[in-house]
Order: sequence, then C-alpha cells, then structure tokens
Amino acid sequence: MLAEADIELRSVDMDRPDAFARAAPAADAVLHSRGVLDAGRIEQLTRCRIIAHYGTGVDRVDVAAATARGIWVTNGPRYAIDEVSSHAIALLLAVARKIVSADVREGAWHIKPLVPIHRIAGATLGLLGFGNIARATGRKGRALGLRVIAHDPYVAAQVFAEEGVSAVDFDNCLREADYLSVHLPVTAATRGIVDRRALGLLKPEAVLINTSRGGVIEEAGLVEALREQRLRGAGLDVFAEEPLPRDHPLLSFPNVTVSGHVAFYSEESIVQMQRDAAAQVVEALQGRTPAFLVNPDAAAGRRDG
Repeated sequence: MLAEADIELRSVDMDRPDAFARAAPAADAVLHSRGVLDAGRIEQLTRCRIIAHYGTGVDRVDVAAATARGIWVTNGPRYAIDEVSSHAIALLLAVARKIVSADVREGAWHIKPLVPIHRIAGATLGLLGFGNIARATGRKGRALGLRVIAHDPYVAAQVFAEEGVSAVDFDNCLREADYLSVHLPVTAATRGIVDRRALGLLKPEAVLINTSRGGVIEEAGLVEALREQRLRGAGLDVFAEEPLPRDHPLLSFPNVTVSGHVAFYSEESIVQMQRDAAAQVVEALQGRTPAFLVNPDAAAGRRDG
C-alpha cells in the first residue's frame, strides 16, 4: 500500500536507544507498533505529519506532545474487535466452567474437585466501557443467555438501546455483575479505576475479566480480594507489568486463568491492523484528513520550532 503511494518504508529497531534518534528527523510519518513515543522522542520528529498507531489504545504515545507539534495521531478502531471480544468470552467460560482445573492432563477425571459450578445462562454480564469491542462482547454474551449491562458515560443512550444493553452507572455495573468484563483504555481517569473500593462492590461470586489494559485494575487489591475469597475468580490477558513475573501472586490462584496479552491476535487481525494503519499514513501524506484521528485538534503540517 505504501509503495503504491510512492512512500518509502524504513524499519526502526526500538530496542536500540539510538535507532529512533537517527531515523526521526527524516520521518514524514511513523507506523507505531513497538516502544514508547514519549515527548522526548516526539520532539525529534521535526517533519512528521502523522503517527499511525497499531492498535486501539494509544497509551504508549504522548498524544498531547504530538498535538502540540501539530502531528496527527491515529489508532485502529476496527482492529481485533472479533478477536478480543471472543477472548473475553473464552476467559469467562474458562473461569466459570473451571476448564483449566478440569484438564485431565492435570490428573482430574471427576467432578468433586470442581464443585461448585453454576449455570451461565440467566446471569448478568457487566461491561466497563462500551466501545466496539465491548459491544461485540455483549452480543456474544447474550448468545450465551447472559443479561448485559454496561457503563460508559461517553456513549449515547441510543447506542445502548440499539445494542439491547441497559446503561448503568459505575457502581451499579459492579454491584449487579456476575461477570464483569473490562474494556477501558488507560487514561488519567481510568488508571486504577477498578481499585479496592470498586472490587468491594462486586459480589463474592463474581468473576472479573480483563482484556483491555492491566493498568486499569489495582492488582494488589485484586490479589487481596482473591486471597480473602471475595471473588469467585478472574480471567486476565493483560497486566500492569508485562511479561508477567513468574512469581506474581496472581499465578498462585487456581481460580485465575491467565493468558499473555494475546487476545488481539489472529492472522486476519494482524493484516487488518497493518492495512488500516498504512491507509492512515497514505491519507495524511497525500493531504487528506485520516479517518481514525484521536487528536483532531492537531494542525497537521504546522511546526512550533
């Protein structure tokens, strides 16, 4: 796609501290996959028009610094919707049905160690955040017979109505949920939002699912709630520190199912991510406004020094 638009692609090894500094002054655009683009690195992008991020959340890009320099930042709102929503439901099922503990390779071949397991149909799925991935998760949850509620103050009431989902406030979403699936970006407002107070609102039989960002959950509080048996379990794909240390206390609980930040992945999602990001670059470098802007206030092409 880039070659057809006469755009040269150069690879930068973000594990080498000097590689970005050498490449930055010549870059008209950045396709961002790995590494952090902080204010210091963005300052080096003296001719850049756009940073096209691979993924939905842009917490590894200093969007404010890019905006101040007139650099557009885009994300991939269509990326991995099916994959992440399916993974959230897979974690829900794995915890609810105790799939890991029931694996016969672990020596299990009878029900007694698994008691109790409860019926999923008729329970309530709460969604924190109601973007594209959460909406897809809700649809799949309803197919399992779950009642779906969600909290997202930035989504219009009409969207909830169209999806057949009840809009509730933050506290009631936690109080009513039998399964709470978190779909939030990491921002100043959401970092640690599922803290000890929030965890205390969950039912003792509730299950917490997180496929968004580890930073939205206060992990020490989650460990405490699990240790005190104030939660039925958790299914987690993301963590505050990644890779997750092998001695992390979350790995000690048999009622916690973990995966290693893989919810986004399928062969098809990778292709879509790359094509969508490349399309944003082509649009920007050909003088058009890209579709997936996260900072529309940035004046593309303007430089303050």
